[in-house]
Amino acid sequence: MSEQENVKQIEREAERKAVRRRMAVQHYVELGMNRIVQDMRDLVDQTGIVNSRMEKHQISNVLAVALETPSVEEVKTFILYQAGRDVSGTSWRRKNFGDNLAKALDDLHETARSVVGEVMRAGEPKARDIDEVWIELARRYLGQLNRYFYYRKEAARWPKS
Repeated sequence: MSEQENVKQIEREAERKAVRRRMAVQHYVELGMNRIVQDMRDLVDQTGIVNSRMEKHQISNVLAVALETPSVEEVKTFILYQAGRDVSGTSWRRKNFGDNLAKALDDLHETARSVVGEVMRAGEPKARDIDEVWIELARRYLGQLNRYFYYRKEAARWPKS
């Protein structure tokens, strides 16, 4: 085997390894989604945020920020910024929704660490790997939040039968 063929074989194996790792990460993320979705619903229901002046686009804006950045910290800062702007306390600050949402994203960091640890099974998980899984979890959490909030906001307007 030539040196060039050897290099190509090594590159293909590295690519296969990366794909297997990504598939394993996706598998463990999907296994945890039921708990993540339930935690999100609990946050919405316990804060009663759907009965506040919070608008659907405000939640979708948070999701948009999460989709634009690889940083959960940036998403949390955006949430806290929104809470700071809520001087009347009728949306982001209602029952500390903004602070609780930022904390929920923090809690996902430990889930990300567990996922990466489970996939690696040997050695200390790298911060970069944990951050990649963390933003994936945050995006999924916020995507489900967007859907659930939208449903609850619209359901409140439906005629009672």
